[in-house]
Amino acid sequence: MKIMITGIGGVGGYIASVLCANYDDVTLIARRKRKESLQTKGLVVHSDFFGDHTAHPAVTDDPASAGIQDVIFVCVKNYSLEAALTAVLPCIGDDTIVVPVLNGFTYHDTAAALMKRGKIVDSAIYITSSYKEDYSIRQEGRFARIYIGSDDADATKKVYGILNHPGLTCCIAENITVEIWRKFILNCAYNVLTAYYRTSIGGALSQPHGREEFRALLQEAYDVGKAAGVPLPDDVVDDQYDRILGSDDMDATSSLKRDIAAGHQSELDTFSGALIRLAHQYGVPVPMSEKCYRALV
Repeated sequence: MKIMITGIGGVGGYIASVLCANYDDVTLIARRKRKESLQTKGLVVHSDFFGDHTAHPAVTDDPASAGIQDVIFVCVKNYSLEAALTAVLPCIGDDTIVVPVLNGFTYHDTAAALMKRGKIVDSAIYITSSYKEDYSIRQEGRFARIYIGSDDADATKKVYGILNHPGLTCCIAENITVEIWRKFILNCAYNVLTAYYRTSIGGALSQPHGREEFRALLQEAYDVGKAAGVPLPDDVVDDQYDRILGSDDMDATSSLKRDIAAGHQSELDTFSGALIRLAHQYGVPVPMSEKCYRALV
C-alpha cells in the first residue's frame, strides 16, 4: 500500500502520524524548512487523543519521484488546492484514490476538473490541530473524527480501512454532501466569529451579543444550504449551537482567527465569501455573515 500526504500542517501532519503508525510505505510532500525538519527530527505529534508519536517516513519535494500511489491525501488550505494537486498529478494512476481533506464545499469540483485519472473520496474532518514553530504538531481535545464518502463504494471502503485506526475515528457517511455542509455551517459561525472578535470561542460567545451572533451565523449558513438543495436535517442549527455551548474547551480558537491575527493568507473566502456568493445566487439574506466578512476582508 503506497500512501502519500501533501500538506503537512496541523491536519495533514496528524493524519500522517496515524498512517505512519500503521503503514510502512508513507511519503510526505514538504519543502524547504518543513522538509528539513521532517528529515532531521521526524514527524513529531503531541496529541490529547493519540498520545505522543515520532515517525520517520519518506519525505520529498518532488512528488513524481515517488511514483504512482494507491491513496493520496491532500490536506492543504482551499486556496492551495490547485497547486498542491497539480504537483501530485504524476502520482495519480487510474486506480489511485485521492482524498481531499479540506474546508468548504467547492473543493470536489476543483479536484475533479484537474484530475484526468483516479478516483475521489470526499471527506469532512473534525479536529483541533496546528503545527508549531518547531514544526511539531499539537492536537487538542479528546476527538479526531473524519467522515468520508463517494459514489464509489469500493473506494470508500478502502479509505475507511486505511484511516480507521487508534487516533482517528473514521465514519462512512450516508450522504457526504450533508456532512461537508454540516462542517461548513459550523465553520461559517465558529471560525468567522472567533476571527471577528480575535479571540477564543469562549471569548466570542461572552461578547454582549456573542451567542445571538453565533446562532445567526449558523442559521444563515443553514438557510443557504437548504436553498441550494442540500438535504440538511432540521436539527442542524440546534445541534451545532448546543454542542459548542456545551463544550468544555472554551479556550479553543480557529485557524481562521490565527491566520488573520498573524496577517497570513486565510480561508475567509472559503467560508464567508463562498457563502455570501451562494446566498446572493439564491436570494437568501445573510446580514450577519456580510457584517463579519466586511470587517475581516
